[in-house]
Amino acid sequence: MAMVDLDFYKNEYFGEEIPATIGFDRLEMRAEEMINEYANYFFDTHTIYDLPLPADVLNVKKALCAQIELFIDAGGVEELANAKQAAGEVSHVTVGKFSYDKTSAVSLPRSTAQRSDSAINYLRPTGLLYRGVH
Repeated sequence: MAMVDLDFYKNEYFGEEIPATIGFDRLEMRAEEMINEYANYFFDTHTIYDLPLPADVLNVKKALCAQIELFIDAGGVEELANAKQAAGEVSHVTVGKFSYDKTSAVSLPRSTAQRSDSAINYLRPTGLLYRGVH
């Protein structure tokens, strides 16, 4: 079961418009994976409703929405992965008279970062970022 639904994203978080070419369910699933990673895999053994405070539940939902927005800004989950891969590739090299140019069909989206700073900020008061730190 998804931690956040389209209704919450649109009507409570007031998130960006989701392009028709990008499916919300896929974005939400990938965002859950990222938030679970940020929370040191708390959600592998717990649900969002195991959190002690209603404010924590709300902050996790907002963190998910912020991560979804990052994916939308990047053009989708696939575009973000392509941009990350393309960012590490060499596209032009010149050594003496030798020159190599690689033209890429991938256009880089606005952001190549996968981690949403807003998502991290929403998670700070929940204590999930600091699990396992003594």
